[in-house]
Amino acid sequence: MKHLIIKTIVLFIALIFIGTSFVMVYTRDSNISIIGNSSNTNITKLTQKSSQNNSEYVKYTLDLNNNTLINGTFMDTHNGLSPQGVSFDSSNGYVYVTNHCSHSVSVINGSMNKVIATINVGSGPCGIAFDSFNGEIYAVNCRSCDVSVINGSTNRVISAISVGAYPTAVAFDSSNGYVYVANGGSNNVSVINGSTNKEIATISGGIGCGPMGVSFDSSNGYVYVTNHCSHSVSVINGSMNKVIATINVGTFPRGIAFDSSNGYIYVTNRGSDNVSVINGSTNRVISVISVGVCPTAVAFDSSNGYMYVTNWASKNVSVINGATNKVIATINMGLEPNVAAFDSSNGYIYVTYNLRSVLVINGLTNRIIKEINVGSEPTEVTLDSLNGYLYVTNLELCTVSVINGSMNKVIANINVGTFPRGIAFDSSNGDVYVANCLSSNVSVINGATNRVIANISVGRYPTAVAFDSSNGYLYVTNWAANKVSVINGVTNKVIANINVGSGSSAATFDPSNGYIYVINAGVSVINGATNRVIANISVGRHPTAVAFDPSNGYLYVTNWASNNVSVINGATNRVISTISVGNRPLGVAFDSSNGHVYVVNYRSSSISVINGATNKVIAKISVGSEPCGIAFDSYSRYIYVTNSGSGTVSIISTSSLIINYYTLKLTESGLSSGTSWSVTFNESTQSSMADTISFTALNGTYSYSIGAVSGYSVSPSSGSITVNGKNVSESITFTHSSTKSQPKPSLPGISITAIYVIIGLVIAIAVMGTVVPVMMRKRK
Repeated sequence: MKHLIIKTIVLFIALIFIGTSFVMVYTRDSNISIIGNSSNTNITKLTQKSSQNNSEYVKYTLDLNNNTLINGTFMDTHNGLSPQGVSFDSSNGYVYVTNHCSHSVSVINGSMNKVIATINVGSGPCGIAFDSFNGEIYAVNCRSCDVSVINGSTNRVISAISVGAYPTAVAFDSSNGYVYVANGGSNNVSVINGSTNKEIATISGGIGCGPMGVSFDSSNGYVYVTNHCSHSVSVINGSMNKVIATINVGTFPRGIAFDSSNGYIYVTNRGSDNVSVINGSTNRVISVISVGVCPTAVAFDSSNGYMYVTNWASKNVSVINGATNKVIATINMGLEPNVAAFDSSNGYIYVTYNLRSVLVINGLTNRIIKEINVGSEPTEVTLDSLNGYLYVTNLELCTVSVINGSMNKVIANINVGTFPRGIAFDSSNGDVYVANCLSSNVSVINGATNRVIANISVGRYPTAVAFDSSNGYLYVTNWAANKVSVINGVTNKVIANINVGSGSSAATFDPSNGYIYVINAGVSVINGATNRVIANISVGRHPTAVAFDPSNGYLYVTNWASNNVSVINGATNRVISTISVGNRPLGVAFDSSNGHVYVVNYRSSSISVINGATNKVIAKISVGSEPCGIAFDSYSRYIYVTNSGSGTVSIISTSSLIINYYTLKLTESGLSSGTSWSVTFNESTQSSMADTISFTALNGTYSYSIGAVSGYSVSPSSGSITVNGKNVSESITFTHSSTKSQPKPSLPGISITAIYVIIGLVIAIAVMGTVVPVMMRKRK
């Protein structure tokens, strides 16, 4: 009896073992680990096809913000937005900030002091004002020469109104419902009817040179406009829209604001470091208040009767008591403050600051209580052929970055004048000359020491500079003075001033004839031997830049408004061809290594490549945001392009591009043979019943995800893979779901319930076969 019972137990255990073994075989790969490795398989180099513009491409992008060199085209969206104008909307309690470099307006909720919306507007927004009649906000776009109208209830742009050239400031006149826009480039004021959002008048008579600021005096109904270059303020009668008075103030007046508590108008004078106080009843200056260095803007706080003046160069804010017209406090900012506005709903003053943020000042304590992030503007570039360095003007930072072409790294940043724009190298003395637009001078940098050795006063608003190798002179275009200053490179002194057309902005030297070509309303041709204008050439609308091609003796002029390039034959000084390019062509350069002319398309964020032999566009190259300046480096044969909107420099190679494609191999384990699985890599999905799925990719970092397979878990289910000069392999492990959720094993065609029934029957029969005979023998 005992022996039979033991046999029965052994049989039962054996059956259990068989079932357990079945499950163990089913999950044999459950503890395989994940292994990622890079293989060393040889890579086949593939030449880029001609349809992909293989002759020119962006090889590197140098991010000036952190001095990082990146392969290929890269747009740094984290660089400064350059917040400039600010205004308060009393109907919704929001503060609106214009971001000059990102072409947008940030909306700040004053109760939370957080950015709640970002609105795309025109190009280069500067000034901004609120119209309390219609609840709309008017943002002045100085580069696109228009005004974006924002609906304050929806925070959307509902209209764009064309105005004069380079509009900078705007003010609302509550007595007539009109909006007044100061156009600094065309020396006039546009009047917009707020009910129709249309320009109804243009005021030019009596407006001085370079109108920059505008403010409304509600006590007398007059509009006051600061004339930056004329050192005066024009008074407009809003009922007639005519200038009725001109008031002399300090040097280079800029900001202006009205104090409703005393009826005075406060004007910041950037050049004389003071504030002129105008009595609105007599339109005369009654006081001059000394403040910080380079005061830029002024805002009135109606809750305490104080004026807040932003001092750009001394990096602080002066607080003026309107009752005494004396400075009662100075608030240190750390970096350069720009403009300010008062929020009557919370009593705070908002100051745009540091090209990326807004500082909030509590009017009760006159202390900074918060910084709000809302967002460097490289402009022109030249090559120093003696040291091989590139020099880049940074418009907003007032510096020049020095790039070592062999390393493509910034090795120095040199402080120069205010708003450096044009730049040129003098090969006869090894110096670099920088035209400082707002300080009306030229900084001279010694290329051997990278230090400023001289500052030369020139005309108003110098924008460009060209070197004449035949006489050793530098020619500086003065945009506001309509003259070209001639500097002797030996003495670094101005030896002549040549009258040219209005708004001269660029120049270049033609060594084949000894002439200097100056861009203004057309092209003025100066004979370097006599320093006299010998010809004026009509080209496209709003010409901006010019470059000389020595291989054919032609001059190439970019025409901003007509989106084309005029080709001038230097032998006859006549236009022989017009070439269509991208949107808003700005800079231009000649590449002596291949005879191509490169045109910077500002709005298209691209470069048009012109073959000088045929004068036809043969390629288009995408670069960073808002490209401006361009230069050719004959050492490296690279083209350097400054991207003002993204704070980067695109480095274009003129040699054929070799593209390396690499293989990414993902191998699975754990799936039953014939089971389909899938991988999504860089937004492309592949499926397979094999254990390997492969993709091809260039260098870079890519994301991937593994598709779900019923009854299995997967690890990793997603991740990122970096391809860097070699093939990459990645292992993927599939595992049966946990025991609780796993389907129990079954034989083909037999359910698990049937298996248990069979096992039970076998045990029952075995027991019965043993027990029954024993029972029968006992009965006998």
